Amino acid sequence: MADSTRLTGVQQDALWAFARDFYARPGVAGRLLFLQDEAGMDVCVLLWRLWLCERGLMPAACAERDLDGLHAWQRDYTRPLRERRRWLKPAAASDPALARLRQTLKDAELQAEKQALARLQAMACRPGGVVKASAGEPVSWLAPGMALTPAQREALEALAEGLEACGAQSR
Repeated sequence: MADSTRLTGVQQDALWAFARDFYARPGVAGRLLFLQDEAGMDVCVLLWRLWLCERGLMPAACAERDLDGLHAWQRDYTRPLRERRRWLKPAAASDPALARLRQTLKDAELQAEKQALARLQAMACRPGGVVKASAGEPVSWLAPGMALTPAQREALEALAEGLEACGAQSR
């Protein structure tokens, strides 16, 4: 990669820290969960793409191909924890023991997502794992090959705009 400064930034800046901070911004969690629930997008992969986009990078073709392993992790570990946590929500509202169990599942789900983000960061740090982002609108980098409804596209555009505002402030 010609721009070693960008690659160094990917190697040094923890994706987990970005994900945690970005998710906490007003409106971001709702948009991410909307895209997860309504468009079937993987929030961890989307956060990874946003993290790269903020740095003017995008996944290389080899990293895109390697996402199959990550999708298997999410399918086998993260999603089942999320489904069980959500299933318990109504009962946990009135049962302290179930509320503690639900919190345990929530903590385990978060750890599974943290592991997914660590795997994604490692993919980006491998030689040839990222390339300079091509010209065009970020939505095409963030949801490659996906047919989005207008509301889903609007949510994705709002997330990308949040990055641009953040990038402009940090310069």
